[in-house]
Amino acid sequence: MKTHTLLMAAILTVGGAAAAQAQPAPVDPASPPTIVPPREVDTPPAPPTALPGEPIAPETPGTWGPMSTVAPTPTPIPAPSARRAMSPVGAAVLVGGGFEDFTNSNLKGMTSGGGAWNARAIAGMRTFVGIEAAYTGAARSINTLGLNNNSNLVSNGLEGALRLNVPVIRGRSMIEPFGFVGLGWQHYNVTNNSNNTSDLANNDDVMSLPVGAGLAYSYGQFLADARFTYRETYYNDLLRTSGGKLNNWGVGGQLGVAF
Repeated sequence: MKTHTLLMAAILTVGGAAAAQAQPAPVDPASPPTIVPPREVDTPPAPPTALPGEPIAPETPGTWGPMSTVAPTPTPIPAPSARRAMSPVGAAVLVGGGFEDFTNSNLKGMTSGGGAWNARAIAGMRTFVGIEAAYTGAARSINTLGLNNNSNLVSNGLEGALRLNVPVIRGRSMIEPFGFVGLGWQHYNVTNNSNNTSDLANNDDVMSLPVGAGLAYSYGQFLADARFTYRETYYNDLLRTSGGKLNNWGVGGQLGVAF
């Protein structure tokens, strides 16, 4: 019985001590409250915001910020050179003049050497074979018995020719020796003569065979040439009684534009 009483007393003693420890300590109203600082939490930085009109670069794991991009460099387009702009065949338009005279001794005794003029179109200047088409003209004084003192012998005609070239091209410039042979028509007329009592007809139409050679030079679209021409003529009726052919030779130069 005594033992049971002692055991109950021990249990009550231990329970009371535990209850006393579980009760909170009394708070003094005069002491200031204790402030517990907040716990810091690691927060990742916000991603950058793109400005209006700027592209948003893709994000790379572990890094922030726009990725550097390199714009492709446009390939320059070369401007066409003057040589590319010109035809590889080569064409030209020229005008010029020169000196012309007959080879027949009878006509040479009646006339003087005269001035000549022409306008010419050429195709195939930059190839070995080309063609020409031309208008030609000439005028000279003529003095013989039965004509007025101020009479002139004037010719106008058309010619076509086959042209053989040796083009030597260096960049924008070209030097070209050439030769030609062709066929033409010429009309001769005695002017300033109201009363012709001479041995000459008032006019004559002849067929001509022009042949010659020359040298052309061009730079860019500028073109110049110099040439010698001999014309053999057929169906000559200008000298009515004494006869004689209107064969002639001439030298001249031309300026023009190449294409």
